Amino acid sequence: MFHMKEHRREAGRITGRRGAALPAGRLARLSLGAAVFSGAAAGAALAGARLAARRFGTPEEKETRFLTPWELGLPYEDVAFRTEDGLRLGAWWLPNPQAQRTVVILSGHNGARQDTLGIGGALYRAGSNVLLLDNRGRGSSEGDRVSLGGHERLDARAAVGYALGRAPEVPLALLGYSMGGAVALMTAADDRRVGAVVADSPFASQRELLLRHLRERIGPLAGPTLALASTFLDYRMSEVEPVRYVARISPRPLLLIHGEQDDVTDPNDSRRMFAAAGEPKELWTVPEAAHVESYYADREVYCRRVIGFLDRSL
Repeated sequence: MFHMKEHRREAGRITGRRGAALPAGRLARLSLGAAVFSGAAAGAALAGARLAARRFGTPEEKETRFLTPWELGLPYEDVAFRTEDGLRLGAWWLPNPQAQRTVVILSGHNGARQDTLGIGGALYRAGSNVLLLDNRGRGSSEGDRVSLGGHERLDARAAVGYALGRAPEVPLALLGYSMGGAVALMTAADDRRVGAVVADSPFASQRELLLRHLRERIGPLAGPTLALASTFLDYRMSEVEPVRYVARISPRPLLLIHGEQDDVTDPNDSRRMFAAAGEPKELWTVPEAAHVESYYADREVYCRRVIGFLDRSL
């Protein structure tokens, strides 16, 4: 049995207390073991960082079969416009002759125009021009890299400019989902031409979002992995933090929507941004909805709520 006295004596050898010399051979073995462990951890973090950066930076395979406005009996035009960094983005423009407003709809990470056709059709029928776009690297849009809001802000700015060029006489709103919601908040904060914002399931901070998901998968290596992953990005992760922007939207109206069962973006992110935002503002949480599924929980109620907000706001 290993007695306490022997334990104290062994500890004294390891730590050098009571004048005990630290044996050179043991020191070498401990140093080698620590180096091997540190090297393995660093290697794992580096591999994870490269994988993480590649995973959310690589466009998904482009769909070739999807519904278009034609199936819904909606008039539309296939249009295109360019971003500040020179990419050509494809979009559908739904022109409404009796338009009271224009709504630019921004989809989530790796999103494309067809993802938001349902709410787009409802907004058109309620008296809106609607612009649905393919994010960079998706659908008919150019680009071989996607991000998590770092570069899609350029896409949103280009979309706002195009929409205002087509309908300068009516006010404009942004409606965004997940990453698109985060982008909508940051874009509106920087562009006073945006008259109102609806953000469904947005994240408050890209770094916090990724760190939370990495911790669920790789535990204590999450921090080093994310720090390394950020070095592979061509934008600063700290710039993608809607919670730092949201106060600048006021006095333009803001509606935040979040499903309480969301396990992708934390519902508390919308609560934090609601607290940080100025008036006028509204927060609608849907108890039974998961990530960006508030629309599917009750389409009629969702459309009525969003359209009512826009009617009051613009």
